[in-house]
Amino acid sequence: MPIQIRLSKRKCWSELTKFISLSDLKNAVKDSQSDHASIQGLRSVFWKIFLLFQTLDRTTWPKRLQDSRAAYTSLRAHFLRSIEHPDELESAIDPLTESEESPWAALRQDEALRAEILQDVDRCMPENLYFRQPTTQNMLLDILFIFSKLNPDVSYRQGMHELLAPVLWVIERDAIAQDAPRRGQDHEIFTLFDSRYIEHDTFTLFGLMMQSAKTFYETGSSQGKSSANTEAPMVLLCKRVFEDYLPRVDPDLASHLHEISILPQVFLMHVFSTRMKLFGPPADPIQALGAASFWTRISLR
Repeated sequence: MPIQIRLSKRKCWSELTKFISLSDLKNAVKDSQSDHASIQGLRSVFWKIFLLFQTLDRTTWPKRLQDSRAAYTSLRAHFLRSIEHPDELESAIDPLTESEESPWAALRQDEALRAEILQDVDRCMPENLYFRQPTTQNMLLDILFIFSKLNPDVSYRQGMHELLAPVLWVIERDAIAQDAPRRGQDHEIFTLFDSRYIEHDTFTLFGLMMQSAKTFYETGSSQGKSSANTEAPMVLLCKRVFEDYLPRVDPDLASHLHEISILPQVFLMHVFSTRMKLFGPPADPIQALGAASFWTRISLR
């Protein structure tokens, strides 16, 4: 449930004024020993600053948020209309036809895609009760479905839900209900953390993350490579991290994972999701491995 605004959040918010550039803020976030109160209390704000706003000029933030939220509202209405209101489909085409022009055939394809996504959503972080809630699962499902419709070249790939889940979790945890007590100067805070736009803001950040991560979900053949190696870029990256980076950071753990035959993809996704939950997006693979190594040891042994 969205939290009410507290004095600690106001204090964290005021701490942001101490940073004069994005570089200063990034360095503070990367520094796990930072004594800035804001480092511990405004994780979703940092993601919005680095990915969406790309500036510390707060006067520009409301407009960027308004535009991104309005865009998702339109996308949701467009792509979910036939899913949520199938009775509104109007067509003289036989509902049983498989013609590409049939809205009924398109609806069946959408339902099949959503069923595929839901299988992964159902398995997402089963130990966490938050991800067992129907409301949470519906948001994950709708966001991934709309992303897939917007990106037919990649559509949905297994593992995307693992990237999305921590983002949704953090944004909802930071959200503020509109009926929470407020002061006159709290308008900017309420706008940024508005609980009515949890799904909207999560979709926006996930889409921006996927601009860089999307290529890892493409298959080698879909990229038009003539090489005999058609492994997906994500698989190749996982192998490189597993075989090259990990032994440098934690040779004992690397040896243990090799002995129990853990797949590189499984290991790296576990590290990434653990790191996201604890510290936010990693700055680089080595930093991510170092931060999550201890927790990986605990959960895999």
